[in-house]
Amino acid sequence: MIGRLLLLLFLLLPVSASAQQATFASTFLEGSWALRLDGAIVMRFDLELTADGWTGGWVKPTSFASDGTRFGNVRMPAVERKADSGRAIGDWAEITFDDPREGEEPDQFRIHLTGADRAEMIYVGTGLPPFTLERVAAGALLGPFEEGKVYGGPPRTARADASAQPPAQRPPPPEDEPVQGPPVMIGR
Repeated sequence: MIGRLLLLLFLLLPVSASAQQATFASTFLEGSWALRLDGAIVMRFDLELTADGWTGGWVKPTSFASDGTRFGNVRMPAVERKADSGRAIGDWAEITFDDPREGEEPDQFRIHLTGADRAEMIYVGTGLPPFTLERVAAGALLGPFEEGKVYGGPPRTARADASAQPPAQRPPPPEDEPVQGPPVMIGR
């Protein structure tokens, strides 16, 4: 009898633990998260779990240029947009910000924990690789920014992608390879 009871408890434990884990993870996702590149906070997400799902804010520069890895031409002051909708998708928080410009698509982000003070953020529908966010204090300020500085990793170029191939298989560099400049995508 006791053996059957222990077996039943053992079989039910993983289901309960996974259901509790989603709630547990969601609880720790609440708070402020920053995209920090080269020591500067480029943007911040403030997440709050409500009875109806997720809500929050997105604090970002007035404008910037980005290629999805690097950010440049950063213009301040910071602006804050409030989420227009939000929901939970498993252990992910999805928050959506309507674009105030006529005819533009909303900005939609999915964020989930990857560690105690780390999270992964996906900018939905862009095809960009995930960004790593770090937990910051509520109200953490953006910056500091230096005039003309580009923040983030190296630019994406055909040469950088080709360097992962063995030397014999690498294509020759193009004669008109672009000179590194500011990122090409304009942020909103």
